[in-house]
Amino acid sequence: MIKKTFKLSEISNLLKGKLSGDGSKEILSLKTLQEADSDSISFIYNKKFIKDLEKTSASAVIITEEFSKFCRTDYIVVSNGHEAYAKLTKLLSGNLRNNLPEESKSTSYDDQDIQIGKNVFIGENVRIDNGVRINSGCFIGNNVEIKADSYLHPNVCIYHDTKIGKKNIIHANSVLGSDGLGFAKTKDSWEKIEHLGNVELKDNVEIGASCTIDRGSLGTTFIGEGVKLDNQVHIAHNCNIGKDTIIGAKTAIAGSTVIGENCLIGGGCGIVDNIKIESKVRINPMTYVTKSIKKPGTYSGGSIVLEHSKWLKHITIQKKRFDD
Repeated sequence: MIKKTFKLSEISNLLKGKLSGDGSKEILSLKTLQEADSDSISFIYNKKFIKDLEKTSASAVIITEEFSKFCRTDYIVVSNGHEAYAKLTKLLSGNLRNNLPEESKSTSYDDQDIQIGKNVFIGENVRIDNGVRINSGCFIGNNVEIKADSYLHPNVCIYHDTKIGKKNIIHANSVLGSDGLGFAKTKDSWEKIEHLGNVELKDNVEIGASCTIDRGSLGTTFIGEGVKLDNQVHIAHNCNIGKDTIIGAKTAIAGSTVIGENCLIGGGCGIVDNIKIESKVRINPMTYVTKSIKKPGTYSGGSIVLEHSKWLKHITIQKKRFDD
């Protein structure tokens, strides 16, 4: 497939930036400052890369005003470098999720601008809206709703009664709607609690690879509009994740926990059940949250890395302090 090129002036207009240089330059690709060449554009939004900016062979660079004095090539000044980079990836991606690979397509639903890959199972009473793309090997259970322009990567499993909003992206091997850890203790064993609820994702949600989102035991596990999950995130039954919250890889959130809007939760965190985290909270990576967080701010847990012998001494000292 031949890639489309864009004039530097077109890119500047798209980003609403201020161009310094030759607007007629043709840009073919987006690359890092170190890897860029005469056909590519690059970007900088962190001062750690100033040396790379000074040496880059890029045809042009997306920058904020503070970095312009270090640039030796054409550039476009923008107000937010990271946001501009994100928009540029969309322009130069070539519509990655517009169509399934031809060799993987089934003939189902083609007349409705819906593309279904091979070896996809679709249950009864399933609603699939226009623009949906479902890759090979996916399972779609009974009574599922998938709204317009959502994209399922290969081997996604969607259990019964799950609702998926518009423009969702669900990466490979993720499971939505599985049973949570629900068992009643008997005298000698455990009695399974059947999970009778469901999962609902609102619009513009992105679920990373190999995530699990459990259905409500009763009621709904809810993922708000614009939520982004990294890979291998676990959301237990009846959680409620607020709008535009982003969660890093391998974080686990236990059942019936409520996370507010616009939160940033780092990778490897553990959050216990039945607590509430206020909106606009940042939780740094590897933090263990055991109680509700009632006001916005940045929170951390865990400890520094020490040699094991020193760690034992450290724990002993801390224990004595708490005992006192």
